[in-house]
Amino acid sequence: MLGNHDLHLLAVARKPERLKRGDTLQPILDAPDKAELLGWLRQQKLMHYDAERNLAMVHAGIAPQWSIEKALRLAGEVEAALQSDELLPRFLDGMYGNEPSKWNKALAGIDRLRVITNYFTRMRFCSADGRLDLKAKEGADTAPAGFAPWFAHPERKAAGTRILFGHWAALEGRCDTPGITALDTGCVWGGAMTLMNIDSQQLHRCTC
Repeated sequence: MLGNHDLHLLAVARKPERLKRGDTLQPILDAPDKAELLGWLRQQKLMHYDAERNLAMVHAGIAPQWSIEKALRLAGEVEAALQSDELLPRFLDGMYGNEPSKWNKALAGIDRLRVITNYFTRMRFCSADGRLDLKAKEGADTAPAGFAPWFAHPERKAAGTRILFGHWAALEGRCDTPGITALDTGCVWGGAMTLMNIDSQQLHRCTC
């Protein structure tokens, strides 16, 4: 599933001045098949749902106030922008930022796309009504006052669906919430790469 670094790559490819110190994107930007690689990336999903298994896969999470059906619809709005040659530049120019911090169905334009994107690709902590805190990045027990890990809210509308997510390396794969599997075990920091057999739920890890 598309994550924040994938979208950053697309934005940097359009405007190289967005490249940050520490980014490791230059080999892709210099690749002879760069256009093909970026074109493929633009066709990927923010959310995948397998109805037969009642299983959803996302990069960061699903907002507590969204059902699976609503989440799929909203993910589709961002996917459409990524796949549109007309909308893509405007989306990439406007996607950075922490506001709006909460979903509102009245949102429109880039503000609407930005908050949808932040839920799917950057979320860790949020309030019960979905207000995001995008600054806290440590473990699940470091939630700011009034916030909790997105998957810990008992009234989550997607609670009946098994959800696999990554993004939150500080969890080191630890998540005790039933039906939720955290797959990011810190490979980028020298930890492990974790794969999951979605039928047996068996985890496979290799050190990095």
